[in-house]
Amino acid sequence: METGILIRWGMPRPGREKESLSLFEKSGQYYRRLVTEGKLTFFEPFMLASGDSEVEAGFFILKGEVTHIFELLEDQEFRDLLAQGSVLAEHYRFDMLAVGDSIRRWLDEYQRALTTVGT
Repeated sequence: METGILIRWGMPRPGREKESLSLFEKSGQYYRRLVTEGKLTFFEPFMLASGDSEVEAGFFILKGEVTHIFELLEDQEFRDLLAQGSVLAEHYRFDMLAVGDSIRRWLDEYQRALTTVGT
């Protein structure tokens, strides 16, 4: 079963613009390498063309098998990239995603909870 990670960021912190661009490139290379190695099934960067770019300027979507994603969460290079992102960009954060078959599982669990708790 696949799951995903959403990594989001806002504008670079003042004076850290060059380092932020470098981190964007380094992160992209790392995630593309993980796709090539079969540790991720999908990686794509996105930049927002509208909205409040101070709060959210762009994001990465990563997808992979649950076991590989949980291994990634413990990978020191991944953790270092996240830590560097939090230093260099405003509103830097990541979230776990339900994707593919895990969406059905999430919906089924929610339906069971509604039945158990009552509506």
